[in-house]
Amino acid sequence: MDRRALHREAMQAATECRDQLDLDPFGPVDPYAIAERLGIKVVFIATSMEGFYFKQPTPRVLLSSLRPVPRRAFTCGHEIGHHWFGHGSTIDQLQEDERGDSDKPEEVLANAFAGTLLMPSVGLRGAFSRRGWDQSNPTPLQLFTIACQFGVGYQTLLNHMSYTLREISSTRRVELSRWNPQRIRRQLFNEEYDAFLIVDAHNEAQTFDVEIGTAVLLPPNSTVTGIALEPAESGDSDLYLAVKRGIATVTGLAEPLKVRVMPNETEGEPGYIGAAANRFEEDPDEE
Repeated sequence: MDRRALHREAMQAATECRDQLDLDPFGPVDPYAIAERLGIKVVFIATSMEGFYFKQPTPRVLLSSLRPVPRRAFTCGHEIGHHWFGHGSTIDQLQEDERGDSDKPEEVLANAFAGTLLMPSVGLRGAFSRRGWDQSNPTPLQLFTIACQFGVGYQTLLNHMSYTLREISSTRRVELSRWNPQRIRRQLFNEEYDAFLIVDAHNEAQTFDVEIGTAVLLPPNSTVTGIALEPAESGDSDLYLAVKRGIATVTGLAEPLKVRVMPNETEGEPGYIGAAANRFEEDPDEE
């Protein structure tokens, strides 16, 4: 199996997908909106598997509500890859990296497709360049900030830049792999949060997906409207907590953005279950 050839094929296919849907060729995208436009119904279910793609009669993708929000986005992109390449129905137990260990060409294609669809190389270069950061030698906080902008996980971005794009050396990859969002969070705040999101002044994403309980660090002087976010109790005026299902609008930036909050997993209860399109609908009882 020529893995590099498969990577090239997948990267070209992801670029064609963006072109076909007339999307920004380099910026962050919403994989659920892409799936909808391609006629794929996406549903969240409580399952220990990562994702399912059903080809017939109507294309459907089932995603685990038990997985972290950024991981679901990548899995959705992976299943879109199966659809784009015309693969048959699949049940995927994905791993955390851009897989040098898969011996199935269709899995290599789907993973590389998802990586390029969500993290195009030119877009990543621009994101690092605008911030004056070296993409070949980022700090853990820098890498996490870029991952947040593109809606993916820290390890997902690290491995995409290491294995597919070959921007980060194996030595630096090992060093960065010793970090995770929890360790980064502990360097910034004393409080414990279910999850953590950074939005900085150079952000170009229009939407961010989080669950209730996620801490959201916004640029200074941001203004938040809506019921979904409330100021955190830490005393940091730029730190907010996702407290209710719904959509918060953030202004005071170069461009306004939306933080979309869905239910989280609680004791004995899974996170959001149902059609992906309805995951942020506000509960009238909460208003």
